[in-house]
Amino acid sequence: MFTGAPGNSLTDTSGRLHGIDNVYVAGPALFPTLGSANPSLTALSLAHRTAQTIVTDRTMSPPGGFTPLSLNPAHWTLAAQPGTSPAIQHLGQLLETVGGYGLYYYTKQQFGDAAFWIEWRELQTGDNSGVYVRTPGPGGASPLTQADALGHEIQIDDLGAGNPAGLDIHRTGAIYGLRAPTAFPASPPGEWNTYLIETAGPNIKVTLNGVLVNDYTSTREQSGFLALQVHSFPSKIQFRNLQAK
Repeated sequence: MFTGAPGNSLTDTSGRLHGIDNVYVAGPALFPTLGSANPSLTALSLAHRTAQTIVTDRTMSPPGGFTPLSLNPAHWTLAAQPGTSPAIQHLGQLLETVGGYGLYYYTKQQFGDAAFWIEWRELQTGDNSGVYVRTPGPGGASPLTQADALGHEIQIDDLGAGNPAGLDIHRTGAIYGLRAPTAFPASPPGEWNTYLIETAGPNIKVTLNGVLVNDYTSTREQSGFLALQVHSFPSKIQFRNLQAK
């Protein structure tokens, strides 16, 4: 038997080798004598289960007390920069930025003192986005300008695009234009990162992959909306597991 209980099989029912947490086997090689009418389909089913298991194992968890934010598009509003065509694609439990410049506001509620858990990854070096907190909403005149002037962007950009480019105050972990991060423990493109963003009174703390990288006392707004930035083509940032408390 090739999949099943330890001692009686090579792997568990997800294709993971017994006793080894990070080694998986999937494919027709597991079923050379199964006798299935179509062993390729059997192997494909196992490969699908293996992929689901790996994704679940690699999904990080926030501290206690957090509640998932709704991914219902009815609870989000996109404000676009004139002349551009930004978008956020809902890919199952993932959100992916596409196209021009804009902000994707979570409009179901506003937040004052709060904490946010957000997982994100860039797909290529230089992909650009950000998480806005305590920003005015999408209504009214010039919402994007107001977001930059009154809110706070927690930057996602390993290269630090800006004017001038390359400054730490524009890099991942920065409160953009206000405070540079003290470290850059970001994962490489294709791998997931975690942001824990805590807002309490005038204080904003940013923890990236378990490392406190920013602790800033702000004179700006102390309540407002959460928003995800769509920066520009060809940048693509993916988000998942958005939670708050």
